Amino acid sequence: MGQLTLIRDVKGDKAILGKLYLNGAIVCYTLENAAKAIPTGLYLLQNSKSPKFKRELPLIWNAGVPASRGIRMHVGNDAVKDSQGCILVGMGRDVKKSFITESSLAETMVTMLCRNVTEVIITEEHG
Repeated sequence: MGQLTLIRDVKGDKAILGKLYLNGAIVCYTLENAAKAIPTGLYLLQNSKSPKFKRELPLIWNAGVPASRGIRMHVGNDAVKDSQGCILVGMGRDVKKSFITESSLAETMVTMLCRNVTEVIITEEHG
């Protein structure tokens, strides 16, 4: 099906904003807690039922970040309040306020995509 790429493009003290792409086309925006964000690199991706959220969500892991850490892509608007290291997804964003919007729609779309995608590359924009 292709490959997902998350490009972190705005880094703040508390939040990291990014864009998630599938085969070069933008899918949605991302938001991460700057203090707890996972390192850049290649990650495996597989949907499974989240014990915390009680629904199917993409799980992200590699040799350095074990699956047991429970890093997922899910709904949320505020990097500090809504994420303990997970990647929040949204259809819109406010860069100045480090905020994403329409998160439920984005979560549904990303979860569907991840039924057919098994890897995500997390990288940083170099400008």
